[in-house]
Amino acid sequence: MSRGLAYQPALTSASHTLPRQQIWLDGFEDRYAEAQRHASRERIRKAEQRDQRAERTPDYDTATFARQAAEQRELVRRRLRRGYIQSGERHIGGRWRSGVWEMGLRSEDNTVLKYFVSLVPKGSRARASWDKAHLENQCPQKILTLDYPYIELNREFMAALRVDCDGVFLTPAACLAALTEQVRDGRVPCLPHIIVGDLLKDGRYSRPHFVWLLPPGSAVWRSDDKRCRQKPIQLFDAVARGLAAALLDLGADPVAPTMTGRMKCPTSPFWHTMTPNDDIWPTLSEYTDYVDTSVGRAVLVRRAAAAQSGLGLTASNAIFDALRTEGQRLLAEWHFGADARMRGSRAALADHLHEALADYADKSGLEDRTVSYVTAKVADYLVAHFDPLKLEGKAVNRGKLLDVVDGLNTVAERQAAGGRHSGKAKGANTLQRLREAHQGLVASGATVTRSALAAAAGVSIRTAMARWSEVVQSQ
Repeated sequence: MSRGLAYQPALTSASHTLPRQQIWLDGFEDRYAEAQRHASRERIRKAEQRDQRAERTPDYDTATFARQAAEQRELVRRRLRRGYIQSGERHIGGRWRSGVWEMGLRSEDNTVLKYFVSLVPKGSRARASWDKAHLENQCPQKILTLDYPYIELNREFMAALRVDCDGVFLTPAACLAALTEQVRDGRVPCLPHIIVGDLLKDGRYSRPHFVWLLPPGSAVWRSDDKRCRQKPIQLFDAVARGLAAALLDLGADPVAPTMTGRMKCPTSPFWHTMTPNDDIWPTLSEYTDYVDTSVGRAVLVRRAAAAQSGLGLTASNAIFDALRTEGQRLLAEWHFGADARMRGSRAALADHLHEALADYADKSGLEDRTVSYVTAKVADYLVAHFDPLKLEGKAVNRGKLLDVVDGLNTVAERQAAGGRHSGKAKGANTLQRLREAHQGLVASGATVTRSALAAAAGVSIRTAMARWSEVVQSQ
């Protein structure tokens, strides 16, 4: 935790006390510097060997590779000598940028960012991009890859818990203050190790990523190897969802994938980066003492819609169900109709679905500034979990009774509340069928008796007799 903050952070276990953490941080810095020195000496040695060769084979491929390597080395030297200088304009993060210039490397004197850099694959195996959707290998020099605005960490050994935030804060300090309140309330064990977002021209801090790093040696192995254990992977995903659930009030995105390793690159000159925490480094098991690891994705999306729309859980859940049903119908219609909207990326499909649901909400009388938050969450969630193979099956609508069971702790209480709600809904449906059957009998001129009403409505005579007064009074 930043030493400038005047409060005591949540304590972690004795195995991660501050003195022990400082020991491994200092050790990490020493190993990092030593590895850089060895790599530098190895590069010099190989260059000298190339220069000392008496004979060369000047074939086309060798000449091409040599020229490309020389160009890359020159780009690295220029980057270190002159800093990063943007040429032209780039559309990044939803807006055009120009005139970006930054001297030095952000990770040079920052332990947290040094550790982050070590989590990025080496050389040409690192993937980065100008947008978050199409990451690929950009160049063989890692130092140049780290300047791209979006980057991907090691996908096989996961050590970074990322929470996407859709909120816009007045300043970076306001964002940090809001996170500090979450730590004080015990919702999360510590501040993120890295906060990286877009600093707008008016000073606002837009859509930051909050990144918590696991201690060195605590990365989670994710592989197809049969020796790879699934429990740590599931715990990693659950902790990431728990962190998002704790920060819903700040605009955390519950739909964002948790294990891709993609994020805004904190070493890129295009973003504003803060590293407020270099003291507290909890392990996955220690995060479980603070965050709710049992919350499912579907329930999390509904909670986010309620919190971020300001409609409240009951109203938001009802709107969510209506939009979800319509969204599923639209996706099925577009899929089976081979609609052109299904041929693009999932991001483009989410945009199309968002527009269609906004039109549906407007025609249904639901359109409102706050309802648009729910519409966005529904569109993102449906597209993120869209599977054409499941269109024929019956899907489970998880979280549908979230507003009914909210605040109930035990399974028995939840089951009882769900039973009461189901019985009430069934009773209302039965009464509606009896009323419609009564209207049909009257319109046909038939004699309206209890037995005739029961037969027309498809219910038992006992039910028709019990609801007879309500049906007659409503007519």
